[in-house]
Amino acid sequence: MLPILQEGDEVFVDPRASLQQGDIVVARHPYRLDSIWIKRISAFDDAGRAMLEGVNSAESTDSRTQGMVPPDLIVGKVTSRIRSLNSMA
Repeated sequence: MLPILQEGDEVFVDPRASLQQGDIVVARHPYRLDSIWIKRISAFDDAGRAMLEGVNSAESTDSRTQGMVPPDLIVGKVTSRIRSLNSMA
């Protein structure tokens, strides 16, 4: 998700926030539940599933290849971040 997030950054997540298009969220991968995605919501379908897309679309695995994400796989909305010391150099 460069340039918004860089490797080593930490994020704060609000699991109770209402979600809308444009929000950055933490979600479980739809097929590998041990993996976590941090993606931007680009759309919702009628069933409430989210289309999640990476900011760096050329390098991102997201809903374009993995499909829409059901709401129960969305952990919450990213509310803030802490830059890692490595990314501040």
